[in-house]
Amino acid sequence: MKSPYIVGGLAGSGKTALVCSLLKLAGANGNSCAGFKPFDKGSLQRNAKEQLGDGQKFCRLMKNEPMETLVSPYCAHEDYPLEMSFRRDGIGISWSIVKERIAILEETYEQTYVELPTSLLSPVTEESMIIDWLKELRAPVIWIIHPLQDQFYRNLYEIKLLKDSGLNYSIVFNNASNITDQDLLFYTWEKIEAFAGQEAAGMIPYVPALGDSLDLMVNKLREFLPEFVDLMLPNQHQTTSF
Repeated sequence: MKSPYIVGGLAGSGKTALVCSLLKLAGANGNSCAGFKPFDKGSLQRNAKEQLGDGQKFCRLMKNEPMETLVSPYCAHEDYPLEMSFRRDGIGISWSIVKERIAILEETYEQTYVELPTSLLSPVTEESMIIDWLKELRAPVIWIIHPLQDQFYRNLYEIKLLKDSGLNYSIVFNNASNITDQDLLFYTWEKIEAFAGQEAAGMIPYVPALGDSLDLMVNKLREFLPEFVDLMLPNQHQTTSF
């Protein structure tokens, strides 16, 4: 039975960009794939800036451009901690709805990529954090590392949570802010791999902001992480494991 891929990472790590790039790669490869962001927030701020929500971005890259409510069922107006944002909007999370949406996407599309909030410790309800949901879901996780110095310790802790959970996970670096300090990049890479007990899949080089264009990001993924791309696309990963 196929399983979704979970894409996680701290704020600004490039989760949405990676999911959108994978959707575009899949489409170019003749595959029909889906993005899913069950928990989102900050819609008021995005609307004021006339920015697309992540669910809208996913829909535009999916076959038949589905309704945003399918791929982003819970989106709060304000940008507070996740549970607080939902609470202020009077939104109650139904895990059965989340499971139902994943089932619909898995039935309709060849592969689903699920984008997480910014931490495994994000509370979603009074009883559950994201890591609790992942332990139940048991899907493989791709954790994106933006090698910023001020995120180094937090990334180590998030990786510890993944290790302790027993989940199958992989690490991808993303030089999202064009870090040129080679000593810092090497140290971060070395320590993260040693702590995780596994090699990273690779690093996505810096890609300038290009609005809605993903062509450069897609080309960088193909060039620098070809094995990772093959793993993530449908009909490629059945015989490959992390």
